[in-house]
Amino acid sequence: MTLLLGPPSSGKTTLLLALAGKLDPKLKFSGKVTYNGHEMNEFVPQRTSAYVDQHDLHIGEMTVRETLAFSARVQGVGPRY
Repeated sequence: MTLLLGPPSSGKTTLLLALAGKLDPKLKFSGKVTYNGHEMNEFVPQRTSAYVDQHDLHIGEMTVRETLAFSARVQGVGPRY
C-alpha cells in the first residue's frame, strides 16, 4: 500500500488514476506515463494497482484486512497481492 501526499492541485489523483488505468481517454497529456520503467501499454495496470475514491463505501462489519482482501478479489487480483 502506498500513501501519496501533496498540495491541492498537484496531480495526485491524476497520477493514481493513470497508474490504475482509469484516465479519461479524452484527457490530453504530453510525455509518457511509466510504472517501474514499463510503459502503460506493456502491462495490465489493473493487476498492480487500484484507485479507491475518498468517498468509497465499505462494509462496516469487516476488518481492514477483510476489506482489502475483498476489494482485491472483486478486482481480479490473485491470492498473492
